Amino acid sequence: MVRDVGLRRSRALATLAVAFLVTLAMMASLDLRPTGKVMGESYSFSLTEERVNVTVLKDGSVDIDYYFHFTNVGFLDGVDVGLPNDQYDLSSVSADVVVEGASVPSDQFYWEPSPYIDVGVAVQFLPVLTNAISGAGAFELFFHINNPRMVYLNEKVNDTVGVSFRPTWFDPNYQVGSTALLESRMMFPQGFTDESQALFLESNPYDDLYLDNSSGLLVAAWTDVNVDPSAQSQGQYDVGIGFPEQYVDVWFMPPQPPVEDPWTAAIDWLFLVLPILFFGLFFFLPMALGIRATRKRAVDYFEPRLNRVGAGPRRDLTAVEAAVVLERPIETVATMILFSLMKKDKVRVISETEPMRLQVLSTEVERPYERNYIEAIQADGLVNRNKLRQTLINLIKATTEKMSGFDQAATKVYYGRICDTAWAQVKAAGTPEEFASVLKENGDWMLLEKDVDKRMRRDVILVPIPSGGRTGPTPTGQGGGRSIQNMANDFTNSVRSSSKNLVSDMKGLAREIVPFTNPAPVGQSSGSVGGGGHCACACACACACAGGGR
Repeated sequence: MVRDVGLRRSRALATLAVAFLVTLAMMASLDLRPTGKVMGESYSFSLTEERVNVTVLKDGSVDIDYYFHFTNVGFLDGVDVGLPNDQYDLSSVSADVVVEGASVPSDQFYWEPSPYIDVGVAVQFLPVLTNAISGAGAFELFFHINNPRMVYLNEKVNDTVGVSFRPTWFDPNYQVGSTALLESRMMFPQGFTDESQALFLESNPYDDLYLDNSSGLLVAAWTDVNVDPSAQSQGQYDVGIGFPEQYVDVWFMPPQPPVEDPWTAAIDWLFLVLPILFFGLFFFLPMALGIRATRKRAVDYFEPRLNRVGAGPRRDLTAVEAAVVLERPIETVATMILFSLMKKDKVRVISETEPMRLQVLSTEVERPYERNYIEAIQADGLVNRNKLRQTLINLIKATTEKMSGFDQAATKVYYGRICDTAWAQVKAAGTPEEFASVLKENGDWMLLEKDVDKRMRRDVILVPIPSGGRTGPTPTGQGGGRSIQNMANDFTNSVRSSSKNLVSDMKGLAREIVPFTNPAPVGQSSGSVGGGGHCACACACACACAGGGR
């Protein structure tokens, strides 16, 4: 009898499951999109400008003010503005639509929770406004809203809180091309003006930090151009600030990730593999970590001091010093010093075969590392290995001192952008003469790239061309009838040969330098894990993750 009851229950459950699946299939066949005369597939527009101001208020909320400039509009019957969380106050919304320089009457549009995106507000256009925008081909939208529950505890710096924010984006299927200009500004709460205590996201330090005279608020600003909406949706343009908690009356704890149900099939699988994991953990992992740590220390020559909270990036480094902070290979740093001296006509190359021979043209230089480098060049033109090593040790120690009080992560991002800008300018050169001029001007910053040869071939040299006829490294070109590809090849070949041939065993220099610039702590064991301080603001679930609408 008990068996019969269990069997009937099983059959009943199976019947319900089948019925549920059939219902889902029927629902999937229905068109549940918002109704309208024109479906979303016909939306088409470009975005010339997106500007957003995020003002942190003492009650833990933020005022969000957007400005959008839409152009090349084919059809658009509304704009969906993604918001940080579903606590937004719809009653606080205000909007203004401008077509051909004139504000549109407010009875031609309205707003409501967006039917297209999960969390956000839609500014919906009535047909008369839709037709006017289509005829003009462009319009501007001003949008304001208050969003509560935005200030969260910063778990990386004691007694601080912060806000992170993702500017809303639009569906790439509707938006044509990139956003020409994205400007984000975050206003610190009233009363906070101490720049030394201002925090920022590790991944995206602010471009500018200033006191706005009209409002009296401290402002952090970010400016980006040619922004891919897909990259924006993935968080590449997230912004954020942090500050001492006493400047707001309300803040929240970061939500904890959901706890998985322990009674799952994964537990059974885990018990099956535990013996294997246990064996690997206690026998192979220490060995692998030891090998990895040993190899890493061989090239990890730069050890920054602890940063001062909120100090931001150091912006006055030379390209050579920036290479040290970016921890580029020692042979690259040595090559950059050589190219810098050649650019200034202080040194020239007599022979580039290993070991290279150089000729000193002038000893009047500005930087200590340039002077030490010249002093390392012997009368026979060879570079004294011991003096070169000491030159690099002195440079690394001086750069470490120079970085004291500044944030290393922010500085890396700052000079990474300078490097990218230098490469973009070279890539944009239209003639050999222009290419030679830009290469001469930006060559030192281009060398901050991790793989110069690979990037040159990707951005400039479409088809590899054999080089020949060079008499030595030519970090600065002058055109002279040569093609862009030939000059690009000469540049990368010069970098490669100088990095390899300046002295014997260039790569071995790093192993000789590390004990002087980044010695292992006494008693340190292989495979140990350490950490360092960063001026960072980690504020969970405080960014606008909604977007992707019209």
